[in-house]
Amino acid sequence: MRSSVAILGAGMMGIAIAAAHLRCGFSVLLYDSVDSVLQTASQRIAQELQLQKEAFNTSRLKLIRNIDDVHSCQIIIETITEKRKLKQKLYRHLQQTAKGQTPYLFSNTSTISISGLAEVLEPDWRQQFCGFHFFHPVRQRSLIEIIAGVETVSATVTRAQEHAGLIEKQSIMVGDHPGFLVNRILNFYLNSALMLLEEGVALDRIESIATKFGMKIGPFHIMDEIGLDVVFHAGWVLYKAFPERIFNSSVLLKLVESGNLGRKTGCGFMLYPHKISWEGEGIPNPDLPPISATDSNSNSNFDSDSDSNISDDNIVQRLFVPMYEEAIRCRDEGVINDLAVADFASIHALGFPPEKEGIVSWGMKNN
Repeated sequence: MRSSVAILGAGMMGIAIAAAHLRCGFSVLLYDSVDSVLQTASQRIAQELQLQKEAFNTSRLKLIRNIDDVHSCQIIIETITEKRKLKQKLYRHLQQTAKGQTPYLFSNTSTISISGLAEVLEPDWRQQFCGFHFFHPVRQRSLIEIIAGVETVSATVTRAQEHAGLIEKQSIMVGDHPGFLVNRILNFYLNSALMLLEEGVALDRIESIATKFGMKIGPFHIMDEIGLDVVFHAGWVLYKAFPERIFNSSVLLKLVESGNLGRKTGCGFMLYPHKISWEGEGIPNPDLPPISATDSNSNSNFDSDSDSNISDDNIVQRLFVPMYEEAIRCRDEGVINDLAVADFASIHALGFPPEKEGIVSWGMKNN
C-alpha cells in the first residue's frame, strides 16, 4: 500500500482526485470545512469509482474535520474554491499548525498564479509548492499540468512528476501565466460559444456543430460540468489579464447569480435529471435568462436573425480558430516551448478529436 495523501476540499474535483488516488493504492485523508459536504463524500467517491468499475475500499479513506490532521502526510493537494484569498488563508493555517514539518503542497488551481499564491508562504514552503492541475472528468482525462512558481525547486517538480505517474497520469510543464495552457485555450472556446449564443445562434445548434466536429461534448455541456461559478471565476482571472479579448457574457452572469450552476445544481445551460457527472447529456434549458441587444456585451453583434445567417462552417471557425490563435500566443509568451505540447494537451485534457492531431495541427491546416 502506498503512503497517505491529504486532499483539501471535497467538492467535485476533490472527490474525483480522491478516487484517482484510492484507485491506485493510496490511502487518502479528505478534508472539508463543511460538514454536509463531508457527510456525502464517501457516497460520491463510491459513485465515482463505480463508474470506473472499481471496488471502493473504505479502509483507505479517512474523512477529517480537523485540518491539522493532514500534517501526517508528505503530499497535500489543495482543491478548494478558485479564489486567491481563500486559498491563501488555508495556506497560512497549514503553516501555523505544521509544527516544523514542510510537506509538498500542490494546488489544483486552474488559473491563479502559483508565484502569487505562494506570497503568503515561508521560504521553505514556497520551495515545495507548485501547481498540480487536473482536468474534468479526472477519470477520463490523462493529463496533469505542473506549474512551478518563482521559488519552486527542481526536487518539487520531480516529486510532482513522479506522483502524477503513480496515479497513472501524464504530466506537462507549463509556465506560470494566467490560465496556464489548457484553461487559457479552453476559455477562448467557451468565450466564442457564449458570444455566438448572445448573437442569437441557438444553443443546441452550437452544441451539435461542436460534437460533429469531433469534440466529446459541446461547450455549454463543458461549462455545466465544470460548474458555472468556476467558469465565471476562471474567466474573471483571464479577463483581468486579457480584457481586450474576453467577452463578458450576460447570460453566464445571470445563471451564476440565480444559483443555476450546471450539473451540480441540476440546472445551468442544460437541465440534468441525473446529477452524477457525465451521466446523461442533459437537455437545453428552456428558461435561460433572456438576451437583449441592450444587455449584450459591446463585442456582440446581437441579431435575432443571426442563427439562420451564419453557416455551420463559420461557427466551426468561430469556435476553434481562437483556440488555435491562443495556443500560438502561449508559445510566443513562453507558457510552452513547443507547439506540440498544445496539440498533446488539447487531445488529452480537452477531448479535442485525436484524428485532427491537436488544435495547432488543425489550425495550421485550416487557416
